[in-house]
Amino acid sequence: MGKLEYEKFRQLNRFFASGFETAFETVKSDNRSDIFRYFDNIYRVWYYSALFQDGFASPAIFADMWFKSEGVNVCIPKIKDADYSFEWQLYSAEHHPFIMDLFTLVDVCEENASFERLSHELVAGDFEKYASRFTFTDNSYIAYLVEIGLEMSIIKSIPSIHILKYRATAKGLHLDQLDSAAALELAIECAAKICSRKFTTIFGNAPELNKNMVMNWLKSFDMTDDIYAELYDIVGVDIISLWKNEHKNRDELDEIDRAALSSVYPIGRMIDRYFLTPYGRYLQLIQPIYYTPFNFARELEYAFRPGIRDDFDNTLAIFCPSSLYRLTPIGKSLLTSSKNEVPFALSETELEDYLAKLMERYKTASIKKTR
Repeated sequence: MGKLEYEKFRQLNRFFASGFETAFETVKSDNRSDIFRYFDNIYRVWYYSALFQDGFASPAIFADMWFKSEGVNVCIPKIKDADYSFEWQLYSAEHHPFIMDLFTLVDVCEENASFERLSHELVAGDFEKYASRFTFTDNSYIAYLVEIGLEMSIIKSIPSIHILKYRATAKGLHLDQLDSAAALELAIECAAKICSRKFTTIFGNAPELNKNMVMNWLKSFDMTDDIYAELYDIVGVDIISLWKNEHKNRDELDEIDRAALSSVYPIGRMIDRYFLTPYGRYLQLIQPIYYTPFNFARELEYAFRPGIRDDFDNTLAIFCPSSLYRLTPIGKSLLTSSKNEVPFALSETELEDYLAKLMERYKTASIKKTR
């Protein structure tokens, strides 16, 4: 990573910090401090969101342009006592931080860490104690590691009252006998099983809703709408047609169609939580792409509005599905190299020009603010 490229991304992160801190001051919630337990989810959506309206070039795409590699260079925020900084991790099949975090999870469980019974998240005190040992200091990430660890049978729950405790299994204690690439392939398969099982609870125990369907989303799809279409097709609903005609024929919709439309929003957040984020942010097989720039004020206010997170999945509100996703170099090497690339409307030079103009506007606005 060259000094020039690092400095360019440091400027992007200043842009993030300015937007986040301004919006954070306006959040009206008694739970504002919770945001630092899920901070990477805020950063993650910004990281994969378009920086300007005229093209869907995200910070992640600029990282690809600037730090070309056979793996994936990922910028990661680190949180300590509400202060945050940024560091870089290189992901590859041979050296994968997610697999290293599974080792850390085994160690943390052996050290008697406590987890919330419904969410699998570390309890508040233990989050402060252990979170910094993981790649992402984010409680929803740690909860997902627990789900993968259980699916891989490297940890098991033990009897406890009110909270969850885990211990390493014999397989977990000997996890180092698997090389990183083999462990990664197992984690990818377990993630597909978890994802299909989550949607089975909603769409029923349909034969086609299995890990193979999820793996096909990785290998064949690049539009999130295609995932919606395949899921709703299981229950005989043409959700795409309903979207297109929702405003025209609202009065003609029957009860089933209305129920389908009302379920789209939470289903989208589940697609993000159990497919896009695990295979994107955590495993780095895909790169989500959000069409529009991130709205700090709207997203923070929504995620931490009192009462919005009162179900069993108390971080679901901070997930939202991207419009597109594309394979990363790791995804291409492990899954397929023949999948069509997402076309960009602008060249790299044009993207750089737009970014320069954006940063110039940001600098001008910052100067005016300090006067």
